[in-house]
Amino acid sequence: MTSPVLVLTLVTAVASAAVGGLFYAFSTFVMRGLDRTDPAQAATAMRGINAEAQANAPFLVLFLGTGLLAVVLTVIAVSQRDPVLIAGALLALVPVIVTIGFNVPLNNRLEAGLDWPAYLGPWTAWNHVRTVTGLLGAALLAYAGMQR
Repeated sequence: MTSPVLVLTLVTAVASAAVGGLFYAFSTFVMRGLDRTDPAQAATAMRGINAEAQANAPFLVLFLGTGLLAVVLTVIAVSQRDPVLIAGALLALVPVIVTIGFNVPLNNRLEAGLDWPAYLGPWTAWNHVRTVTGLLGAALLAYAGMQR
C-alpha cells in the first residue's frame, strides 16, 4: 500500500515542477520577447498577462495549491525529521512567497505607471528565484519520494 506521505510528496513534486516550468518559460523567453517590443507595448502586454493570471482558476489552483501542499508537507517533514523532505518542501514554497512579496508588488507598480525598463530587471531577477527554487524543490521532493 502506498503511504499518504509518499503520495503527498510526489504530488507536491509534480506541482512544484509545473510551477517552476511555467516560471522558466517567463525567464527564458517571455520576458525577453516582450523586451524586444516597444517599452509601452511590453508594459501593456505584461499588464494583460498579469490580469489573466489573477483571473485564471486553473493557474491559481496549481500555484496556490502547490504552496498549500508545501506547507502541509513541511509540517510532516519536520515531525519526521527528514532533512531532504524539509528542504524540498521549503523550496517548493519559496515561489509563492517571492510572488507575494516581490513580483505582485512590482506588477502593481507597473499597473500604476512604472516604466518598463525599471520593471523588467527586478521582476525577471525575482522570477529567476521562483524558477530555480521551484525546480530544485521538485527535484528534492522526487528524490525524497524515491527514498520512501
